[in-house]
Amino acid sequence: MYMARIHDTSKSTLALRQRKRFLLSQIKVPPDALRASLVERFSRCGKPQCHCHHGGNKHGPFYYLTQCLAVGKMNKFLLKLPLQRKAAKEGIERYQHLQAQLEELSQINAELLRREENLVR
Repeated sequence: MYMARIHDTSKSTLALRQRKRFLLSQIKVPPDALRASLVERFSRCGKPQCHCHHGGNKHGPFYYLTQCLAVGKMNKFLLKLPLQRKAAKEGIERYQHLQAQLEELSQINAELLRREENLVR
């Protein structure tokens, strides 16, 4: 679950505007950004005589990419290759970095509005 970091908005208006300009120069949407979760699972197989049904280790790990698309709608599929898992992990990290940048920008804009400042200049 994503929890926004609370940024220091007690700085001067000039300092907030400078930070905003810097953020806007840094924000780039990565082409591999991925809003999803990488899930590791261990599970039992369908063979009743298998060790996994008699106290032994479960099979796995299996890695799944999951996305919540809408209420009650999930996209979930198995990532079979290490290269897929690596790409998913990197895409998720890039999305989270972008999300953090946008959250800081939003908090700066909210503080500028509270100070009755123009958001566009």
